Amino acid sequence: MSWSPQPEILEQLRLVFLNSLSPDNTLRGLATKTLEEARRTQRDLNNYLVNIFVTPTSDAEIHLRASAGIMLKNNVLAQYDAISREPAVIEYIKENIVIGLSQPVAMIRNIAGSVVSAVVSKGSFQSWPDILPKLMAMTNHDNTVVQEGALSALAKLFEDSGSELDSDPEGQRVLSFMIPRFIELARSPSPKVRSLCIVCLNQFILRMSQALFVHIDAFLTTLFQLAVDTDPDVRKNICTAFVMLLDVREEKLVPHLEGIVNYSLHCMGDDDEQVALEACEFLLGLAEHDRLRNQVSAFLPKILPVLFRCMVYSEQDILRFESMAEDDARMEDKATDIRPTHAKSRNAHNASHFSAENNKSGNGTGNDDGEFDDDDDDDEDEDDDDYSMDISDWNLRKCSAAALDIFASSYHERILEFSLPTLKQNLVSHEWPVREAAILAYGAIAEGCVDGMSPFLPEVIPYFVQALGDPVAPIRQITCWTLGRYSSWICYRSADIGYEQEFIPVLTGLLKCCLDNNKKVQEAGCSGFANFADQAGGLLVPYLMYILQNLTLCFLKYQSKNLAILYDAVQTLVDKVGYAMKSKEYIDLLLPPLIERWQKLSDDDTDLFPLLECLSSVTAALGEHFAPYAEPVFQRAVKILHDNLVMAQEASNDPTLDSPDKDFIVTALDLLDGLVQGLGSLSVGLVNQSQYPLMQMILACLNDPVHEVRQSAFALLGDMAIGSFDVIKAYIPAIMTELIPQIDSGDPSCSAVCNNATWAAGEIALKLGEDVRPYVAPLMEKLVVVVAVNGYVEQTIVENAAITIGRLGISCPDVIAPRLETFAAYWCKALRIIRDTDEKESAFKGMCKIVVVNPNGLQGCLPEFIEAIGMYTEPSDELLHMFSTILSGYRGLVGDWDQVIMSQISDEVRQTLRDRYDV
Repeated sequence: MSWSPQPEILEQLRLVFLNSLSPDNTLRGLATKTLEEARRTQRDLNNYLVNIFVTPTSDAEIHLRASAGIMLKNNVLAQYDAISREPAVIEYIKENIVIGLSQPVAMIRNIAGSVVSAVVSKGSFQSWPDILPKLMAMTNHDNTVVQEGALSALAKLFEDSGSELDSDPEGQRVLSFMIPRFIELARSPSPKVRSLCIVCLNQFILRMSQALFVHIDAFLTTLFQLAVDTDPDVRKNICTAFVMLLDVREEKLVPHLEGIVNYSLHCMGDDDEQVALEACEFLLGLAEHDRLRNQVSAFLPKILPVLFRCMVYSEQDILRFESMAEDDARMEDKATDIRPTHAKSRNAHNASHFSAENNKSGNGTGNDDGEFDDDDDDDEDEDDDDYSMDISDWNLRKCSAAALDIFASSYHERILEFSLPTLKQNLVSHEWPVREAAILAYGAIAEGCVDGMSPFLPEVIPYFVQALGDPVAPIRQITCWTLGRYSSWICYRSADIGYEQEFIPVLTGLLKCCLDNNKKVQEAGCSGFANFADQAGGLLVPYLMYILQNLTLCFLKYQSKNLAILYDAVQTLVDKVGYAMKSKEYIDLLLPPLIERWQKLSDDDTDLFPLLECLSSVTAALGEHFAPYAEPVFQRAVKILHDNLVMAQEASNDPTLDSPDKDFIVTALDLLDGLVQGLGSLSVGLVNQSQYPLMQMILACLNDPVHEVRQSAFALLGDMAIGSFDVIKAYIPAIMTELIPQIDSGDPSCSAVCNNATWAAGEIALKLGEDVRPYVAPLMEKLVVVVAVNGYVEQTIVENAAITIGRLGISCPDVIAPRLETFAAYWCKALRIIRDTDEKESAFKGMCKIVVVNPNGLQGCLPEFIEAIGMYTEPSDELLHMFSTILSGYRGLVGDWDQVIMSQISDEVRQTLRDRYDV
């Protein structure tokens, strides 16, 4: 292309890029605006960017060139369709960007490779047919810098677009030439070339590329030959290859398994942390590998000591702890210390877990499996994350602990055989990092080895309680987590033999740590208490005053980050024992700090999210006892909902406006739901006094593109049907227009929306009575599909769909009866084993009415329906009479009753049927 830059424009752009790197905020801001304007108006901007990027300059301007290259890559990713419509521009980019791959500065080569990969990923290899031949030709160059640039680009290409090559016959032919070349180049004298060749080959392991697997033996031989390579990147990439091969071609590793395990254990002591971490990933993969369980068992005596050693904090970590303030409770949180806060959507109603106190499977109260998760994940639960004192990245310590956890779940007591002597010895070590790692290890094996640990726990738990007062903060912190992992054992044992042995010391110890002067210990104590409360449930009732007094003090002491964790702990407590917290003395302790915090936060503060979620559970649990506080809380929640809906509408009409965070809408809906659920009919007055039209806003939310908004809106709608139906009655046609299409189990990402919509439909049907008739047929079209495909639909959705079908049958059995044969068997399977609740009773009443209208509809599943009747534990008198009538009728219709029906039913259920119904 005969394009050449205009010197004045080129110099202007160079100056702008220099200013974008200035320490002066004003200059940087102006430069950013200028570049954005150029992106919109300068037609050949990308040509200038290429020119600036690939034109060699002084070392002082390397970062200027890098900035141009990064902007070019981002433009390609964001505007490829527009750029590709300018053939001269895209060809100029392709023709010149490759120059950057040969330049001496590694940063420039890397960015050039990223641009190459961006062009291919947005277009295709076919749109740039000569790129692979060009790059492969560069691998033959005498200059290793050129080889490195080409291989770096190839590695990025294979990572981003390798599946395109692997799935195309022509791509397979290209790979069949390239892969042997990479294996050959892996013996290059250049460590960078060796490393990049293994990276390129690794890209095709998990894709199970036949082009690679044809050469699998040569590949393995190369890996073994390079295992003692002096370059850490080579060793790391070899470990990565073993991890991937273990996942897809373990049979190729089995003959060499002992050597690979020994190599991994050796590499876990590597001076390079990334090498050690990748080696540990191989052991983590072994722990998860069921098919190799017998072979791996023999290596446990070697593996476990290395895992224990790698769980000890490094010297660098220890120095970091020593430089930190032990007592930092009064130090304000830095912005970087606080994770972004996200709303937790109100989860779907679970038909098999309804209870009188809490018929909603709400926001979750703790996940005891998340200790070793990468802290960058948006986990809903805080209580098991980030136990390692500001070392939040996935690291060797966490990976080792995760491997130990999984080994314990797979090998149980065999783990204890090789662990307990070492752990007991390490618990009394004079070195605190060794003691801390031992406590972590006890926590890691808790789930898999709790049965084998039971004889030792009466001795170990008191030690942990004592460790909660250790002068070293990391020990107090990890002990809170470990006690949380043993909460189920402690609470189960205490329920049988009294609280004095472990229950009270653990409870008081965790609450003391909640009030610790170290913020990390506060966090761990609060999370440990939440886990403990989740397991203890009603055992906590005698100690509620003591618990609330301590948690109230936490509100006075905590900074922003830990307040969010405190809200979660309070929410867990309320979800478990809220039914016992309705006395004035408890309410006067619990509500004032929550309301005070609520009043301090502005309507656009994201710290509202966890507080709103907590208040949602509190209001639902306290019910009418929350009434004195309800009016201002209700009105502010409605205002937050209204303001954010208005902002969302304005943003949809004007793209220049920022859209609001939909989490404000979600949490406002959930708080309103908690109020409606708790206050019941008392909420009608609040709705009627609202300054904003609540029902119109809910209808808007039912049509929101964000799943979580619709999920929470349907939860609120269902609870309004239960407690304040008069408010929604006039809107039923509009509600059903939005609701019926969303009973759709075909999209897993919308499963919670489908579930809540299904449940809400059932609640509305109960209240509408005969007036539900116009909606029965379209509802059944949806519900039958849900119950009839329950092989891959979540069981909760199937249960709720079955309940809703039954509830529709109460008022309109004649409409449903002709379809009985199409869903009866699935209906029986869904509801026969869930525990007895009002929801289940209403469903069976409706089903009985349907059966009476069409008794022949059960021809294909009569034994299953009768078994479901027999498994119903405590039917009401009305339902008992309905069951008796139906059983009597069928017994008169079926000739050989015992042989045809009763022989297909289990002995226990058959005896129940005979004793209760005389059949």
